[in-house]
Amino acid sequence: MASNGLIVRRTERFEISLPSKVRVGMQHLDQVQFAKGVVDENRWMGVELVDFAEGGIGFVSDAFFARGLHLEIAVPGFGAHAGETMLRCEMQVKRVQMTDRRPSYLVGCAFVNVEDETQAAIDRLIDLLDGEADQADGLGDAGDAGDTFGGRGDA
Repeated sequence: MASNGLIVRRTERFEISLPSKVRVGMQHLDQVQFAKGVVDENRWMGVELVDFAEGGIGFVSDAFFARGLHLEIAVPGFGAHAGETMLRCEMQVKRVQMTDRRPSYLVGCAFVNVEDETQAAIDRLIDLLDGEADQADGLGDAGDAGDTFGGRGDA
């Protein structure tokens, strides 16, 4: 946090548009369950990943996720990596904001319990986004593109 009390972004954020999947983490599974049809047989729910940074992600979902909730995310590969899962890790919901375009929510999450293998996957995804951002490739534009969640993209 800056000395004047403002929250300052610590890492570069990439605005993207990438279908991904999330599910409630095991530690909250008894407290949060969705109706049949909202999630698949493995509890995964489709979301749209809208930003990605070293410390966390932002996604749009039709379902509400409370702050503090632990989630798992699976981010599919794109371009030459299509068909593989580029990242699968645990994260914690930090911000939730209802959108005005449709009944959905912008959800900002921070990665938690990041081990070496997960950090390598995060770094690899950032390298791919950085290299392909100028080409668009259906992923949007790179850079610190505003303040989608009113603060850092990583916490």
